Amino acid sequence: MNSVIIDTNPLAYIYCAVPDFGKKYANILGKLAGNNVLLIPKIVYGELSLIFPDDHKLDTFLNDTGIVIGEINPTTYSTAAKRWQKYNNHRILMCHNCGTKFRKLICKKCNSDIKIRQHIVSDFLIGAIALEVEGKTIVTGDVGYYSTYFPELNVITAHQ
Repeated sequence: MNSVIIDTNPLAYIYCAVPDFGKKYANILGKLAGNNVLLIPKIVYGELSLIFPDDHKLDTFLNDTGIVIGEINPTTYSTAAKRWQKYNNHRILMCHNCGTKFRKLICKKCNSDIKIRQHIVSDFLIGAIALEVEGKTIVTGDVGYYSTYFPELNVITAHQ
């Protein structure tokens, strides 16, 4: 049975009952659960703990949905760090949905580039973990980001 990595945002949409997206992601995960193991990295568990009232409710949610917490191989950290470094060296503004890149922002007073980071190392760790599972599949709302920095992934989203 293949594993599918689930990013934080689809689960947040489901738990918070975000109109349209909560139901769409619930349907996507329901269909995927029939032939796949639904898997979240430990870092996603940590991020989800910020939106659930307590760990018991989070654990109950994961148990009810059949989502498993996965382990992280040491080499995954290296893969994530290298891709994050590439991203960080370019620091461009990018649409999270389609991947469109935007022109630089420039300070009107001193004419310096304004550099904005839209993603942190944990995003790259989640992508690197998805590279390790058979089928290389991730469910996320951040299509443009994962398609750009992890083009090997099969990205499933409700945002299209």
